[in-house]
Amino acid sequence: MPEPLRSPMPESHPLPPFHGLMAVDVKDSTRLPSREHAQLSRTLTEIVHQGLELAGLKEMPREFENHSGDGLAFGFDPSWVPHVISPFADVLNTLLQEHNAGPGPHLRLRMSLHIGPVPRSPGLPGDGNAAPRSETHRLLDSVPAREWLARADADATPLVLIVSDTVYRRVVVDGYCALPAARFAEVHAEVAGKDFAQTAWIYVPSPSGDLLTGSDAADVPDHEEAVGKTAEPAPAAPRQGGTRLQFVESGVAVMDSTMGDFHHHTESRHSPDRNS
Repeated sequence: MPEPLRSPMPESHPLPPFHGLMAVDVKDSTRLPSREHAQLSRTLTEIVHQGLELAGLKEMPREFENHSGDGLAFGFDPSWVPHVISPFADVLNTLLQEHNAGPGPHLRLRMSLHIGPVPRSPGLPGDGNAAPRSETHRLLDSVPAREWLARADADATPLVLIVSDTVYRRVVVDGYCALPAARFAEVHAEVAGKDFAQTAWIYVPSPSGDLLTGSDAADVPDHEEAVGKTAEPAPAAPRQGGTRLQFVESGVAVMDSTMGDFHHHTESRHSPDRNS
């Protein structure tokens, strides 16, 4: 019996399930003595997990969670993405401020959020690895995420959140997130030495320093001209190439925590509908 004809074209493959993706990294953690790195990792993990619980996300399953020493990343059901943006980012910001008022080193974080198809192979090498996961970490390491945190006051601003354009448009702009689009500023996210350049959006829970009164503030478009008098005013943003403020509503998550500018001091919501 003759074999069936085989097409010379490549085979198609099923699209993996979509995941929310979140990552955090501690700024300037390498400045700490090596003996303090393990405690740093434990402290970071405890604060992130506590923030998830206080934000009503205790029931959110975390998949392919990975610790990098000074960072933490995991995937989750994308229906939780709006809640990871709000209230979680603000809750985490408050916990970091409380921690930084104590005797230990300051924790200042970059956090990134993204959404995309990611394959699952629990217990096997490569579990959760795909382009969206890499893009989440590129957002975390991007120039604007690092610069916005550096230009803010070290005591007043412990967290900067950068979300992908997909998250911004599908979660924030489409109205699923409690934060208005006016609280986000558009940036051009690039990573030195990497083939990565994308539009992204930054939210700072407690802006300070140059983010409010820097010399670049005058270059930001007037808020009322952009969105009308009924929207909430957004903080002035440092110029990052073509950076400008815009206004939208929805997203996914990755966080980067930084130990940079660390100082030693003398000290439910209901679960969202799950369709997947």
